[in-house]
Amino acid sequence: MKKVLSVALLCLLVVSSFSLVTITITGWPGNPAEEAAMKEIVEKFNSTHEDIQVRWDPIAGDYKQTLMTRLSGGQGPDLFYVDVYVFEELARANVLQPLDLYISRDNFDIDDFYANLVDAFTFNDRTYGIAKDFSTLALFYNKEIFDKYNVPYPTNNDTWFDLLYKATLLKERGYDAPLSLAADFNRLIPMIHSFGGRLVKDDLSTALTEPEAVAALKFYIDLVKNYELAYEPSTLGAGWLGDAFAKEMTAMVMSGPWALGYIRESFPNIEAKTGIVELPNLVVDSTMIYTVAWGMNRQSPNKNEAWEVLKFLVTEGQEIFVEKAGVLGSRESVAAKDTDPMKQVFYNSVEFGYPWRVPTPTGIFAKANDYLNSMLNDLFAGRITIEEAVRNIEKNYDSWVRQ
Repeated sequence: MKKVLSVALLCLLVVSSFSLVTITITGWPGNPAEEAAMKEIVEKFNSTHEDIQVRWDPIAGDYKQTLMTRLSGGQGPDLFYVDVYVFEELARANVLQPLDLYISRDNFDIDDFYANLVDAFTFNDRTYGIAKDFSTLALFYNKEIFDKYNVPYPTNNDTWFDLLYKATLLKERGYDAPLSLAADFNRLIPMIHSFGGRLVKDDLSTALTEPEAVAALKFYIDLVKNYELAYEPSTLGAGWLGDAFAKEMTAMVMSGPWALGYIRESFPNIEAKTGIVELPNLVVDSTMIYTVAWGMNRQSPNKNEAWEVLKFLVTEGQEIFVEKAGVLGSRESVAAKDTDPMKQVFYNSVEFGYPWRVPTPTGIFAKANDYLNSMLNDLFAGRITIEEAVRNIEKNYDSWVRQ
């Protein structure tokens, strides 16, 4: 009898051990606060689930290349970060599992997520990712500098020409670097939309040579070359826009909540001097949306378990991440609990933001982005004219996006 019981117990243990499913999740390593938050999220899930355990396995180095290599070799994680910038490329590569059936089956409240963030990870009317958090761009300004030179503060209702006017006043009254700008195409995008332009036409050919987009490009470059009101961070001796602002090398920058985190961590005395308002507008309000989703590996052998983990990551997990890592919650119910007054402008801006995603025939925009950034550098340096840049785009854009 004892032998029978022992065998039965052994069988039970074997069955139990095989019923435990490990779900591997990956992304790029975060800063210490983000890593601590991720550790807490994983520990909380694992402590409340006996049949599923989560393993966080971040990828250092070239995240996208390493991820794609693992996925193509059948060794990919169950869940992984999907940056909106490369989302369409991954969707077209057929490595992402559509989530619509899971959302419908479980009555998952997808409507609690900001609509623009849901759209950001929708391709061919299918949902391939759920945003874990997001960032938008806003205008940072140094109140002390504006007070010293008796210039009105920027406001949420300012146009780009109001920005030009206030920057000009600062310059005329003796402040040398009113604005710092980056030669990065994604920072030009909100201005293009604000001027009434678009990035691509319906057939996915470029719209960057249309009059509205060209006007935005000219305005952006004129701030540097014609009006001499804006300077690249490196010209000022800074590493990036947030660094230039935090070190009071400039009065204004267009940046995201990561710059606020940088100020609080490294230059806390600057926060009291900092004002943050929406980006200037013109024809329409506009900003950028930078966001990362949790996506599911189409080849995962444990999709139901992976879905359970994904749901936790974007609900209870998201609350932990927003609280501990200082990011913006992609769920409106989470955002409503985030009462940090300095972050509200970023939340408000998501309603009129455009995800950092340029549709192309191949889903790949990286080569075009590299060429456009190089072009902006040449324009800032005066090596080419606006007309030459536009002709270059018109001639070569199609080859840039058809790799």
